[in-house]
Amino acid sequence: MKRMLIVGGTGETGSWFARYFRDRGFLVQVWGPSGKRDVAEALGVDFAPDVRKAAAKCDVMLISVPIQRTAQVVMDLAPLMRPGALLMDVTSLKSEAMSVMSRYAPPGVEVLGTHPMFGPTVPAILGQTVILIPVHDRGESWLPVIRELFIGDGARVEVMGAEEHDEMMAVVQALTHFAYLSIGSTLQALQFDVTRSRRFMSPVYDIMLDFVGRILDQSPELYAMIQSNPAAAQVRRTFIDQAKKLGQAADAGDTEEFCRMMQEAARHFGKTHEALVRSDRIINQRAQEKTSGR
Repeated sequence: MKRMLIVGGTGETGSWFARYFRDRGFLVQVWGPSGKRDVAEALGVDFAPDVRKAAAKCDVMLISVPIQRTAQVVMDLAPLMRPGALLMDVTSLKSEAMSVMSRYAPPGVEVLGTHPMFGPTVPAILGQTVILIPVHDRGESWLPVIRELFIGDGARVEVMGAEEHDEMMAVVQALTHFAYLSIGSTLQALQFDVTRSRRFMSPVYDIMLDFVGRILDQSPELYAMIQSNPAAAQVRRTFIDQAKKLGQAADAGDTEEFCRMMQEAARHFGKTHEALVRSDRIINQRAQEKTSGR
């Protein structure tokens, strides 16, 4: 039975993976700086009383701490690992994390960046996407094991490099969150009555509000750190520039320019009708939930 230490395993994401690997035959230990032994007990796993000793004995160490703490935790614990073990992380940014893990993991310790594209409220990995970032010549044994484990449970696994990952996440995560947070901040600045507006909403507005609320209900520190992705700065600037141009066309009553921008965006987007059909299914499902009183 393989020993796994999850550093940050008493947090929400760490606890999710503690349950996941526990149910797949790993002997899981968790450790968290707050010393929440009751969380470990509730998970049915052991709490590591001495994280340094646990790091020296484990077969897999998974780092599940806030992005800003990942590098220091790796520097403190990775050098203690034994050859043949695997060092993993689950942070949303990969360039720095992969660099630090590769530098501080001793020779013979394999390194695998992992980014689950889902949150800890998801009940199962089935249908979810997991991104793996291997290190050349440091993943021959463990990469296929972890990859096949996730695939076997119905996940979609993508393998890519750290730089490519961060460039992709600058749009997939940072831009998406930034747009929703901008809407939430606009509603606050307008002192707009969100609750009352739901009486008049369309299904699209209803769904949009729920996504804005979903983001606002979570950790501001997490979302701030996701915005620290170096590739996200240019993405945000471009978003703001395009919003200004679109706003200027609307303010000026320049229908021709407004339509041109929308049409160019549609051509670049591609397969817009398929998106319309898929979103119609979501809208119709939401309408059925409303009428059924659920």
